[in-house]
Amino acid sequence: MSGEHEAAVESGAARSYPFQFEGTGGEYFGIWIVNLALTVVTLGIYSAWATVRTRRYFRGNMVLAGHAFDYHASPVRILIGRAIAFVLLLGYNISLNFSPYALLVWIPAFLIAVPWLIVSSLRFNARNTSYRNVRFNFTGTLGGAAKAYIFWPLIAMLSGGFLMPLARRVRDYYHINNHSFGGRPFETEFTGWQIYSRFLIAFAMWIALMVAFFTFIAVSAKFMPHGKAVSPNDIAIMAPLILMIAFLEIGFIVVGIATMAMIYNLALGHTVLDGRHRLRCRLNPLVLAWVVITNTLLTLATLGLFYPWAQVRYTRYFLGRMALEATSDLDEFTSEAFGTQSAVGEEIAGFFDLGIGL
Repeated sequence: MSGEHEAAVESGAARSYPFQFEGTGGEYFGIWIVNLALTVVTLGIYSAWATVRTRRYFRGNMVLAGHAFDYHASPVRILIGRAIAFVLLLGYNISLNFSPYALLVWIPAFLIAVPWLIVSSLRFNARNTSYRNVRFNFTGTLGGAAKAYIFWPLIAMLSGGFLMPLARRVRDYYHINNHSFGGRPFETEFTGWQIYSRFLIAFAMWIALMVAFFTFIAVSAKFMPHGKAVSPNDIAIMAPLILMIAFLEIGFIVVGIATMAMIYNLALGHTVLDGRHRLRCRLNPLVLAWVVITNTLLTLATLGLFYPWAQVRYTRYFLGRMALEATSDLDEFTSEAFGTQSAVGEEIAGFFDLGIGL
């Protein structure tokens, strides 16, 4: 049995291969600080090369069954994509200064440009990511992007947020179900109730926070000064209220992160590759919230210097909670995918597709 198979854990008919991240904060700091310096010196132009270096580092340290992923993108194409986005925003701001009616022209322009940029970016990043020399691909359409990023979010907003879970499901379906690996499709499917239940849990957590806050307010009001000048002792009494408000804000952040963790678990945990190999995602919502919040606080406390360690810490936790449950030999599967992916087809697709990234 090979070393990669020894790392796998038998699970009935399937074999579970855990994802791992082998990068370190110190290594990434060296890449990040050089990227930052060169981006500043070149007035942002080097940011495209910085993006490629960063993605290549993170993909290269993402390991599955003893093999790392790889990233092959051209920085020039990323620069083109960002230049297009910059020109659009610049034209938008300049034209509005001349005439407010220019908005009537820009609204349909953005309705076309935004889906196109999303599709181009997703396709570009997928086609430039590989595992064991097998490329990923993205085949989403402009109409699908418009539905996932414009139509459904608008419907969710008009419904007062009631349809937000369904809007999120549409976006997850668009992202996952249009990706493939060596021509083998990814597919996820879950019911409306399953995603609504996650949002209901988040809503219950939000209600609990509000009840605790207003209960604290009601109790504290009895000790607050009424109709007299505020003394230092009164200020000391109000200090817990200020702390409670701060904790309430943190609580809302925790609820938001926990909600995202539950959605990741749902969408990724129901994802199947080629109809037989299932992804597993078991993020602990509270642990993920702890990682994100402490990363943010440490990054702020160090004036941004902790950022590389924060990124590595987050990635290591996220990937450490994911696995691929393969129902057949993974070596055989990737060999078949490599043998059947059409090099000619990829070249033709690349010729007709601008293939820009953001």
